Amino acid sequence: MRGKLIAALVVVLPAWAMLPLENRIHAENVALRYGTTQVTGGLRDRIGQGMAIALLAGFRGVVADFVWIQSHTFWEKREWLRQYDDMEVATILQPQSVMFWDLGAWHMAWNIGYAVSVDPANRTKAEGIKREREWWDKAREFLRRGIENNPNRYDLYFAMGWLYQVKYQDWCRAEEYYAKAIAFPDAPSYLPRIHARALEKCGDAIGAYQYWKGLWLQDHRTVHQPWGIVAREGKRLEDLLKIPYNQRVFPMDPARRPGASE
Repeated sequence: MRGKLIAALVVVLPAWAMLPLENRIHAENVALRYGTTQVTGGLRDRIGQGMAIALLAGFRGVVADFVWIQSHTFWEKREWLRQYDDMEVATILQPQSVMFWDLGAWHMAWNIGYAVSVDPANRTKAEGIKREREWWDKAREFLRRGIENNPNRYDLYFAMGWLYQVKYQDWCRAEEYYAKAIAFPDAPSYLPRIHARALEKCGDAIGAYQYWKGLWLQDHRTVHQPWGIVAREGKRLEDLLKIPYNQRVFPMDPARRPGASE
């Protein structure tokens, strides 16, 4: 990857030096675009002159990958703000890379968030908790922008739901994003189960039961589901909701059937 970048610079540098000064100034100020994302001259200061020349040569993907790899070196050095800045730059360069948005938010909420919470530089435990929460918020905003750039993929909706569920303990907001994620035809088969649990945690046990029942009524021969888990959760909710026995769809233990001898 670095070899490609160097090769690009070798080709571009002579031509770049031959441009009249006014043309060079104009070229640096012309917006660089990828999809609908505009990159201004401020980006050049963040990635360096050499990288900027490679961008002008059309090697945007190579530069984005290089910057993303570089961000991991800052993680190892505990330079979290510089890591964050590189992840931001990578998504500016490649806004349609779901992986950059997803892994970037994961780094912020889980890796950096934990690291700052136990940082010896914290004067109090409360300071560590506050710093951790700030990184959760950065991850949430990062995912929000990722969804804006990639509204037709389930991945980031799920990632946002997981963030709300695990970090914020906000099951209702998590359920909202899970519902959006499972609406996509390519969403993995485990997402409806996660959504059903979030519905119940949010206070909608009836809605959760309908999801479990819908899963159970699928063709077991053609649809892959952990049917034991589906049956267990469905039976539990039938008991919780006191569903009449003649309306239940999940198999009951023989000893629990009406009229069974005690």
